[in-house]
Amino acid sequence: MEFSDWQLNRLRDALRAYHRYERSHDGAYFTWNDVSEAIDEYTGVKVPPERLRQFVEGVNSKTGGRKFPVPQKKSIAGIVEFVRHEDINLLSDDELEEFAPHRQAPLRLLDYLDQEFDTARIVPSEKLEGAYQVRKTIEGELMVRELTLQLASDEGLIQVVETEEIYEEAAVAEFDEWSPQQRKEQRNSIIKHGGWAVLTPEDNLMFFMKKEHNGMNRYYFTMATDLNHWSEEPMTQIVLLFHDFPLEIKGSHKAAMVASDKFTKSILGFRRLTHD
Repeated sequence: MEFSDWQLNRLRDALRAYHRYERSHDGAYFTWNDVSEAIDEYTGVKVPPERLRQFVEGVNSKTGGRKFPVPQKKSIAGIVEFVRHEDINLLSDDELEEFAPHRQAPLRLLDYLDQEFDTARIVPSEKLEGAYQVRKTIEGELMVRELTLQLASDEGLIQVVETEEIYEEAAVAEFDEWSPQQRKEQRNSIIKHGGWAVLTPEDNLMFFMKKEHNGMNRYYFTMATDLNHWSEEPMTQIVLLFHDFPLEIKGSHKAAMVASDKFTKSILGFRRLTHD
């Protein structure tokens, strides 16, 4: 079975948490050799410790930044079996299941937006690929949205997956220390969206997603990024405008001010998740 970048990121997060938070009988934190031995014990699959470390933490690339080598199919299958094992319980089936709506509509939009005379400005999709996260407290709750942009297809479509987790506001102080199992126990809800992003000739990303269970639409539009056309560095920050329904102004003479206030609250600053 082939796994998408979004699913591989989930596997990395689970292994990182197991390595970082689990301890041996004498209280010592696990090494990557310990994680490798645990996978072998529970699944019978031997994944070399260094390959595990590189998969989770990455290695320096020649062009700067980090790349994340993916182990062989047998090793990935063993990792999946391990994190889903009932005694380990790092990821559930639902948390590894991908949701991707049809691609015909965004392909037509991409074709419509194309400008043959200005293709030099298009950002290479390798700079965009990765997982991004934003956290925001809203009415006594902590909202954590994680947005994964996959490598663009040959046509230029970028598949995206977003998970939105809701916790009590008190989680702000402890969130970074929680393992995946603790996050699962502490969260109030989790919602998944899937869909596509298109990159316009003006370097705007336009996201069109649907909620997994009922197909409700979700939109994002680029407001700002730290992309640099003259650098090989990947995007690390993207500010998006979240939009759903138009605001009802009901004849208010302060309509522009009311709308501005609403959309200010809908601005979300996502930052790239690192795997160091």
